[in-house]
Amino acid sequence: MKIEKSQDRQETIAVVERNWRAEVETAQIYRELAGRETDEKRKAILLRMAEAEERHAQRWAKKLVDLGAPFPQLPDTIGRRLKRWLNRALGTDVAIRRMEAAEEKHEAEFRDQRDRALADEHDVKDFLRESALEEKAHARALQTMVPQLGPRTVLDTILKRERWHGRGGSWVADAIYGVNDGLGAVFGIVSGVAGATNNQQHYILISGLAGMIASSLSMGAGAYLAVKSEAEVYEAEIARE
Repeated sequence: MKIEKSQDRQETIAVVERNWRAEVETAQIYRELAGRETDEKRKAILLRMAEAEERHAQRWAKKLVDLGAPFPQLPDTIGRRLKRWLNRALGTDVAIRRMEAAEEKHEAEFRDQRDRALADEHDVKDFLRESALEEKAHARALQTMVPQLGPRTVLDTILKRERWHGRGGSWVADAIYGVNDGLGAVFGIVSGVAGATNNQQHYILISGLAGMIASSLSMGAGAYLAVKSEAEVYEAEIARE
Protein backbone atom coordinates (compact mmCIF):
# COMPACT_ATOMS: atom_id res chain seq x y z
CA MET A 1 0.00 0.00 0.00
CA LYS A 2 2.81 2.41 0.88
CA ILE A 3 4.55 1.59 -2.39
CA GLU A 4 1.37 2.36 -4.35
CA LYS A 5 0.92 5.66 -2.53
CA SER A 6 4.53 6.56 -3.23
CA GLN A 7 4.10 5.77 -6.91
CA ASP A 8 0.91 7.83 -7.08
CA ARG A 9 2.69 10.73 -5.39
CA GLN A 10 5.59 10.56 -7.84
CA GLU A 11 3.17 10.51 -10.77
CA THR A 12 1.34 13.53 -9.36
CA ILE A 13 4.63 15.39 -8.92
CA ALA A 14 5.61 14.55 -12.50
CA VAL A 15 2.31 15.92 -13.86
CA VAL A 16 2.52 19.09 -11.78
CA GLU A 17 6.14 19.67 -12.77
CA ARG A 18 5.24 19.19 -16.43
CA ASN A 19 2.49 21.77 -16.06
CA TRP A 20 4.90 24.20 -14.38
CA ARG A 21 7.44 23.74 -17.16
CA ALA A 22 4.84 24.29 -19.89
CA GLU A 23 3.59 27.49 -18.25
CA VAL A 24 7.10 28.90 -17.81
CA GLU A 25 8.10 28.09 -21.39
CA THR A 26 4.88 29.61 -22.74
CA ALA A 27 5.36 32.79 -20.71
CA GLN A 28 8.93 33.16 -21.97
CA ILE A 29 7.83 32.71 -25.58
CA TYR A 30 5.12 35.35 -25.19
CA ARG A 31 7.63 37.81 -23.75
CA GLU A 32 10.08 37.09 -26.57
CA LEU A 33 7.34 37.66 -29.16
CA ALA A 34 6.25 40.85 -27.41
CA GLY A 35 9.84 42.09 -27.48
CA ARG A 36 9.92 41.78 -31.28
CA GLU A 37 6.37 43.03 -31.85
CA THR A 38 6.00 46.49 -33.41
CA ASP A 39 2.22 46.73 -33.08
CA GLU A 40 1.49 48.13 -29.62
CA LYS A 41 -1.92 46.49 -29.36
CA ARG A 42 -0.61 43.02 -30.15
CA LYS A 43 2.36 43.61 -27.88
CA ALA A 44 0.07 44.45 -24.96
CA ILE A 45 -1.98 41.29 -25.56
CA LEU A 46 1.14 39.12 -25.60
CA LEU A 47 2.43 40.68 -22.39
CA ARG A 48 -0.90 40.13 -20.62
CA MET A 49 -0.89 36.49 -21.66
CA ALA A 50 2.71 36.14 -20.46
CA GLU A 51 1.67 37.50 -17.06
CA ALA A 52 -1.22 35.03 -16.89
CA GLU A 53 1.08 32.11 -17.70
CA GLU A 54 3.52 33.27 -15.03
CA ARG A 55 0.72 33.29 -12.46
CA HIS A 56 -0.14 29.75 -13.48
CA ALA A 57 3.49 28.73 -13.11
CA GLN A 58 3.60 30.20 -9.59
CA ARG A 59 0.53 28.19 -8.64
CA TRP A 60 2.08 24.97 -9.89
CA ALA A 61 5.34 25.78 -8.11
CA LYS A 62 3.40 26.19 -4.85
CA LYS A 63 1.74 22.82 -5.44
CA LEU A 64 5.14 21.21 -5.88
CA VAL A 65 6.28 22.69 -2.56
CA ASP A 66 3.12 21.36 -0.91
CA LEU A 67 3.93 17.91 -2.28
CA GLY A 68 7.41 18.12 -0.79
CA ALA A 69 9.14 18.17 -4.16
CA PRO A 70 12.23 20.30 -4.83
CA PHE A 71 11.74 23.51 -6.73
CA PRO A 72 12.02 22.64 -10.44
CA GLN A 73 14.59 24.03 -12.82
CA LEU A 74 14.19 24.82 -16.50
CA PRO A 75 17.50 24.15 -18.27
CA ASP A 76 18.18 25.77 -21.62
CA THR A 77 18.01 22.58 -23.67
CA ILE A 78 18.63 22.13 -27.38
CA GLY A 79 14.89 21.67 -27.89
CA ARG A 80 14.09 25.03 -26.29
CA ARG A 81 16.79 26.78 -28.31
CA LEU A 82 15.43 25.17 -31.47
CA LYS A 83 11.93 26.47 -30.66
CA ARG A 84 13.27 30.00 -30.20
CA TRP A 85 15.14 29.77 -33.48
CA LEU A 86 12.04 28.54 -35.30
CA ASN A 87 9.94 31.37 -33.86
CA ARG A 88 12.48 33.91 -35.10
CA ALA A 89 12.97 32.23 -38.48
CA LEU A 90 9.29 31.77 -39.29
CA GLY A 91 8.23 35.20 -38.07
CA THR A 92 5.85 36.45 -35.41
CA ASP A 93 2.62 35.52 -37.20
CA VAL A 94 3.62 31.90 -37.66
CA ALA A 95 4.90 31.75 -34.08
CA ILE A 96 1.53 33.03 -32.86
CA ARG A 97 -0.21 30.28 -34.82
CA ARG A 98 2.08 27.74 -33.18
CA MET A 99 1.22 29.13 -29.77
CA GLU A 100 -2.48 28.98 -30.59
CA ALA A 101 -2.12 25.25 -31.17
CA ALA A 102 -0.10 24.92 -27.95
CA GLU A 103 -2.81 26.71 -25.94
CA GLU A 104 -5.48 24.40 -27.33
CA LYS A 105 -3.32 21.43 -26.37
CA HIS A 106 -2.85 22.78 -22.83
CA GLU A 107 -6.59 23.31 -22.47
CA ALA A 108 -7.28 19.69 -23.37
CA GLU A 109 -4.55 18.47 -21.01
CA PHE A 110 -5.91 20.47 -18.07
CA ARG A 111 -9.42 19.15 -18.60
CA ASP A 112 -8.09 15.61 -18.80
CA GLN A 113 -5.95 16.03 -15.67
CA ARG A 114 -8.94 17.34 -13.73
CA ASP A 115 -10.76 14.07 -14.39
CA ARG A 116 -7.80 11.69 -14.25
CA ALA A 117 -4.21 12.40 -13.22
CA LEU A 118 -5.05 15.08 -10.63
CA ALA A 119 -8.59 14.01 -9.82
CA ASP A 120 -7.65 13.34 -6.18
CA GLU A 121 -5.90 16.69 -5.75
CA HIS A 122 -8.95 18.67 -4.66
CA ASP A 123 -6.98 21.84 -3.99
CA VAL A 124 -6.13 22.26 -7.69
CA LYS A 125 -9.33 21.04 -9.36
CA ASP A 126 -10.83 24.52 -9.48
CA PHE A 127 -7.50 25.91 -10.63
CA LEU A 128 -7.37 23.36 -13.45
CA ARG A 129 -10.84 24.39 -14.58
CA GLU A 130 -9.90 28.07 -14.49
CA SER A 131 -6.62 27.39 -16.28
CA ALA A 132 -8.40 25.46 -19.03
CA LEU A 133 -10.77 28.39 -19.54
CA GLU A 134 -7.86 30.84 -19.69
CA GLU A 135 -5.97 28.68 -22.16
CA LYS A 136 -9.08 28.58 -24.34
CA ALA A 137 -9.37 32.36 -24.14
CA HIS A 138 -5.70 32.71 -25.07
CA ALA A 139 -6.17 30.48 -28.10
CA ARG A 140 -9.10 32.59 -29.29
CA ALA A 141 -7.19 35.82 -28.74
CA LEU A 142 -4.23 34.49 -30.71
CA GLN A 143 -6.56 33.39 -33.51
CA THR A 144 -7.79 36.95 -33.96
CA MET A 145 -4.31 38.46 -33.96
CA VAL A 146 -3.19 37.14 -37.34
CA PRO A 147 -5.00 36.21 -40.58
CA GLN A 148 -5.45 32.64 -41.66
CA LEU A 149 -2.22 31.30 -43.14
CA GLY A 150 -2.07 28.90 -46.03
CA PRO A 151 1.02 27.02 -47.25
CA ARG A 152 1.60 29.60 -50.00
CA THR A 153 1.50 32.48 -47.50
CA VAL A 154 4.01 30.79 -45.22
CA LEU A 155 6.29 30.02 -48.16
CA ASP A 156 6.12 33.60 -49.45
CA THR A 157 7.01 34.87 -45.98
CA ILE A 158 10.07 32.64 -45.85
CA LEU A 159 11.15 33.57 -49.38
CA LYS A 160 10.90 37.28 -48.64
CA ARG A 161 13.02 36.94 -45.54
CA GLU A 162 15.58 34.38 -46.71
CA ARG A 163 16.93 35.49 -50.08
CA TRP A 164 19.04 32.36 -50.56
CA HIS A 165 15.92 30.33 -51.41
CA GLY A 166 15.40 29.86 -55.12
CA ARG A 167 12.31 31.28 -56.74
CA GLY A 168 12.33 29.06 -59.81
CA GLY A 169 9.34 26.99 -58.77
CA SER A 170 6.96 28.58 -61.27
CA TRP A 171 8.40 26.62 -64.19
CA VAL A 172 7.45 23.30 -62.57
CA ALA A 173 3.72 23.81 -63.10
CA ASP A 174 4.30 24.92 -66.70
CA ALA A 175 6.48 21.89 -67.38
CA ILE A 176 3.97 19.43 -65.94
CA TYR A 177 1.13 21.04 -67.84
CA GLY A 178 3.15 20.99 -71.06
CA VAL A 179 4.11 17.32 -70.71
CA ASN A 180 0.54 16.25 -69.99
CA ASP A 181 -0.86 18.30 -72.84
CA GLY A 182 1.81 17.11 -75.27
CA LEU A 183 1.39 13.45 -74.37
CA GLY A 184 -2.36 13.65 -74.71
CA ALA A 185 -2.21 15.37 -78.10
CA VAL A 186 0.44 13.05 -79.55
CA PHE A 187 -1.35 9.96 -78.24
CA GLY A 188 -4.55 11.10 -79.91
CA ILE A 189 -2.81 11.71 -83.24
CA VAL A 190 -0.93 8.40 -83.18
CA SER A 191 -4.04 6.45 -82.21
CA GLY A 192 -6.05 8.03 -85.00
CA VAL A 193 -3.40 7.41 -87.65
CA ALA A 194 -2.89 3.83 -86.46
CA GLY A 195 -6.58 3.12 -86.82
CA ALA A 196 -6.87 4.82 -90.20
CA THR A 197 -3.80 3.14 -91.75
CA ASN A 198 -4.29 -0.32 -90.29
CA ASN A 199 -1.23 0.02 -88.02
CA GLN A 200 1.31 0.82 -90.72
CA GLN A 201 4.40 1.70 -88.73
CA HIS A 202 5.97 4.36 -90.96
CA TYR A 203 2.76 6.41 -90.99
CA ILE A 204 2.46 6.08 -87.22
CA LEU A 205 6.09 7.17 -86.71
CA ILE A 206 5.78 10.17 -89.01
CA SER A 207 2.51 11.28 -87.41
CA GLY A 208 4.02 10.93 -83.92
CA LEU A 209 7.07 13.02 -84.82
CA ALA A 210 4.93 15.64 -86.50
CA GLY A 211 2.65 15.81 -83.48
CA MET A 212 5.61 16.19 -81.10
CA ILE A 213 7.10 19.03 -83.15
CA ALA A 214 3.76 20.79 -83.48
CA SER A 215 3.02 20.46 -79.76
CA SER A 216 6.47 21.75 -78.82
CA LEU A 217 6.13 24.79 -81.07
CA SER A 218 2.61 25.44 -79.82
CA MET A 219 3.51 25.22 -76.13
CA GLY A 220 6.66 27.28 -76.59
CA ALA A 221 4.84 30.01 -78.47
CA GLY A 222 2.04 30.02 -75.90
CA ALA A 223 4.46 30.33 -72.98
CA TYR A 224 6.38 33.13 -74.72
CA LEU A 225 3.22 35.10 -75.46
CA ALA A 226 1.95 34.62 -71.90
CA VAL A 227 5.17 35.90 -70.34
CA LYS A 228 5.39 38.77 -72.83
CA SER A 229 1.79 39.80 -72.16
CA GLU A 230 2.33 39.67 -68.38
CA ALA A 231 5.43 41.84 -68.71
CA GLU A 232 3.51 44.35 -70.82
CA VAL A 233 0.76 44.54 -68.21
CA TYR A 234 3.32 45.21 -65.46
CA GLU A 235 5.02 47.88 -67.57
CA ALA A 236 1.68 49.55 -68.23
CA GLU A 237 0.86 49.58 -64.50
CA ILE A 238 4.27 51.03 -63.67
CA ALA A 239 3.85 53.72 -66.34
CA ARG A 240 0.40 54.55 -64.96
CA GLU A 241 1.85 55.03 -61.49
